[in-house]
Amino acid sequence: MTDRVQAAPARPVFDPELSLGWRTGPLDGLSCLLRCAESVLRAEGFGPLDVARALALPLDLSGARRAPGRFRSGRLQWRNAVDGREHWAELERLVADGTPVVLMPDRFYWPGDEFEGKRHFLDHMVLVIGRAGSRLTALDTDAPAEDGYLRHIEITPEVRRGACRFATVHFDAPGDTAESLRTTLLEPMARWTADDLAALDGFAARWEREGLNGPMARALHVLVLGELQPALFLTSLSVQDTAPAVADASRSAAAAAQRLGMALLGAHRFAGEQAEDSSFYGPVLPAFDSVRTALARLVSTAHAELGLVQDPPGRPDDRLWHRVERMRDWCFADAVAPPTTVTSEGDNR
Repeated sequence: MTDRVQAAPARPVFDPELSLGWRTGPLDGLSCLLRCAESVLRAEGFGPLDVARALALPLDLSGARRAPGRFRSGRLQWRNAVDGREHWAELERLVADGTPVVLMPDRFYWPGDEFEGKRHFLDHMVLVIGRAGSRLTALDTDAPAEDGYLRHIEITPEVRRGACRFATVHFDAPGDTAESLRTTLLEPMARWTADDLAALDGFAARWEREGLNGPMARALHVLVLGELQPALFLTSLSVQDTAPAVADASRSAAAAAQRLGMALLGAHRFAGEQAEDSSFYGPVLPAFDSVRTALARLVSTAHAELGLVQDPPGRPDDRLWHRVERMRDWCFADAVAPPTTVTSEGDNR
């Protein structure tokens, strides 16, 4: 991958030819949030390598090691409300001024959504890029490809109500060197992931012992496809020229994470309304084990290439299980949490 700056689109677009990792669909490599951020950065003139490095973060599976919404060369500035009408005027002003807005709608109010009128789920993001009359225009990874992944959303009281979380994108070109990539990306990733192997082991043991029901499995897929796969994929792109062995191991782990995420999505569809039946998710456990193996290999490779001493593995623990529980409560609660209780979960997805 070179960083030749391609002609920037007049406004953000979802384009497989320009997008990082996009092969079979928009969620190859990136999450819906990062696909939105990527399109904003590309419209601002970022080349592909700068996009990858701007969005690359050290993998932090057990959470709480990074500031919410913060990246190595920028940030997402989030606005949170229980009722989107509280800040709808600001969203409209931003869009009118030409500022793209990453919107995480409450799917209970989102028109045409499979959970409209059923569930207050917050696990999907779109990029609002314009308004014409009474309709918003948004890029959406779930929109039809033949329509350019665009949706035109009629502004109704329900849409305003559901616009409870949105963000603007603020980045500088990263200007990374081999040394900055080592100190801000690779070394934290190696240390944190080594420490989190015990949390992965604990999660697998508890899944095997207790089973995994639909709400927990949905939260796990948000973590896997929203954070795990993108962190690994973007790291592999960012250090391909400076640490090729780590890049290869990270790419393999990203592929394993994508397979796990796709398996969880398939189990959701098969389970349907039987959300509490853990038997649907037992067959997915081997895919989780493959991710554990790939991450252990990545840890060993990174420590060897960086000349770090790897500590012996810790005892299995419940840190990852508790993180997934927090994500379940954040994304899939019966009601939207007030801003004072919103945690970092989801801010970097």
